[in-house]
Amino acid sequence: MFFTIILCFLAATGTAHIVPEILGYRTIWSDSFDGSAGSLPDTSKWNIQQWYKELNGDYQEYKASPNNVHVTGDGFLRIIPRRDLSAQRGWTSGRIESTYTFTPTPATKTIIQSSIRLGDGNLDKKQGIWPAFWLLGDSHRTGGPFWPECGELDIMENVNGYLSTYAAIHCDKTPGGICKEKEGISASVHLPDAGTDWHTYKVVIDRTPRRWEDETIDFWVDDQLIQQVKGKRIGNPDVWKSIARNKMFMIFNVAVGGDWPQPPQLDTIDGLGAGMEVGYVAHYVKEISEEDTRFRIEHYYDKDEDLQALYPDPHPPENPDKYYVPPPPDYPKTHGYPMDSYNYPPVPQAPPPPPPPPVGMPPPPPVGMPPPPPVGMPPPPPVGMPPPPPVGMPPPPPVGMPPPPPPPVGALPPPPVGAPRLGDERIPYFKDPYYNSDHYYDYNQNPPHDYYDYWGDYDK
Repeated sequence: MFFTIILCFLAATGTAHIVPEILGYRTIWSDSFDGSAGSLPDTSKWNIQQWYKELNGDYQEYKASPNNVHVTGDGFLRIIPRRDLSAQRGWTSGRIESTYTFTPTPATKTIIQSSIRLGDGNLDKKQGIWPAFWLLGDSHRTGGPFWPECGELDIMENVNGYLSTYAAIHCDKTPGGICKEKEGISASVHLPDAGTDWHTYKVVIDRTPRRWEDETIDFWVDDQLIQQVKGKRIGNPDVWKSIARNKMFMIFNVAVGGDWPQPPQLDTIDGLGAGMEVGYVAHYVKEISEEDTRFRIEHYYDKDEDLQALYPDPHPPENPDKYYVPPPPDYPKTHGYPMDSYNYPPVPQAPPPPPPPPVGMPPPPPVGMPPPPPVGMPPPPPVGMPPPPPVGMPPPPPVGMPPPPPPPVGALPPPPVGAPRLGDERIPYFKDPYYNSDHYYDYNQNPPHDYYDYWGDYDK
């Protein structure tokens, strides 16, 4: 209550919100929406969306315009839906997505928190208005997996001016699945003053337990816990990973219409009274201490006895990188376009014409004609005559003479010209697998390999 009074006082006096510190936590990233009045939010921190796509029966067209999204000059962000006959379905609004991404830190707690005040317009005239603060798996905007498999955490949602605030988890598949899509795993809290007072909305992802089944995701409004979801309830380690161990980004938006709130009415209000104000948003990580944290290996089905053998005391290992795979590199940043827009490589150009022959060389033959013989080589035989034998081979018998008789059955084929001889016994120039058990010929490799050396059974 004291914190809410302070926030209201700051708003009334026009003083910017201060990102609060949380005892025992480190502030990793934050934005208090500084900037000149009427300007867009900091584009190094936010992708300002400009697109229309009927994802959920939406009416709004997102615009990267100060008319729909801007900072106030005294430390607030405003997102404002407006009626606009030039828009595809008569409405425009704002949506910003953080360029910053994060992955909940193992062996500790992660908090994503924001201070928000909804529009103070007539509640009976907010049909179709849908403000939200939420997290989405980064893979949704970088090529997949897409929603809901990428994971989604809704920290604050309000529809139609209802006196309740909702929080939800979306995951797995749609329709149905573990999270019962499209409804999700949701809960709500009665909050009648959401449009007149500032409130703190946060999600706490607790990865201090040693097993994923005991990890939790908690949703809070001010000091009130709305719902807690355990890994055990999800029951699938890969699905749990998508919502509690996944790279995510932050979104603020005000949608109009959709499957949940249903379409706006003729008397639905627009402007700031139907919008949303944001004082700050921040990412916190709890400082690791031996009193409440125990490092553990990343294994879905680890056992107590295994862990005790590996880590007999609660101190983290000196080199945690030895036990944790480093996170993947960041994906390329998006720039405020629809999520199905990607950059494709340029179309290959036609190959350049061949260079002219060097000076003194004969020109290339006409198309379809054989090339001339290289310089110094004998000309080809006349038409109808057999070609000359390869270099080193005996000439063929004269025309009309019978070919030489084949070698007796079981005799070795004649060696090539120049093959070594030992007395009257020819040294075979080819060893097949059954001729000598010490060697074999691998038909996929050249030259032949020693059998044992090839399979690594002994070192030479």
